Amino acid sequence: MDVKGLPEKEKLCIICSKCCREIGIYTHPGLYTCSAEEVIEFYEARGFTVTKSDDVLILSLKISCPHLTPAGCDIYENRPQVCRDYSGLNDFGDGCLWSMLPEKRKRKRK
Repeated sequence: MDVKGLPEKEKLCIICSKCCREIGIYTHPGLYTCSAEEVIEFYEARGFTVTKSDDVLILSLKISCPHLTPAGCDIYENRPQVCRDYSGLNDFGDGCLWSMLPEKRKRKRK
């Protein structure tokens, strides 16, 4: 995909594509009748990476979107609204290239 002429944020998104190579699911340990540790063990045994954040478990599985190609998203211009609205900063923090945007760097310094 040619990124020339795109806004910087979109260029970084296409270059990174981290959120297109990994599925993230949020769940709450209170939804289960067993302990949070048992829930974590259950998902990790099935190949998920589990991160505990406050009262939420973030389940990550390395499965690429079927529209992701070596050249980037093959439906980028027509991607679903959920893809347009998604911010990798929430899940990946500094691992998301959007963290390099000037407005994000300014906020970090404060």
